[in-house]
Amino acid sequence: MTKQIKALSFLDSLIDGKVTSGKIIKARRETLGLTQKEIYELTGIKTTFLSAVENDKRNLGVETASRIAAAIGLHPSSILFPGEIDKDIAKIIKKREKLLKNKAA
Repeated sequence: MTKQIKALSFLDSLIDGKVTSGKIIKARRETLGLTQKEIYELTGIKTTFLSAVENDKRNLGVETASRIAAAIGLHPSSILFPGEIDKDIAKIIKKREKLLKNKAA
């Protein structure tokens, strides 16, 4: 799978339902093909805590969000403030689809 397609899969997986920090982390981690154990190895954040975050049962602080964000290649604000993504995600996806359609033509 190309990097472009992986990026699209990550965005598409966030369009369903309410966007949360946990959903963003899980979608990005899975898109990258990383396990929770590998995130632990990169960050020192226990898999039990990461699982609770991904299932929206725990909240993140700035330091933890920054460590996870670094591991999955996102800016910490995209994890800490998921509502901002929720407002614009459909608009971004539509623009992306139009751009890719025009490039293919």
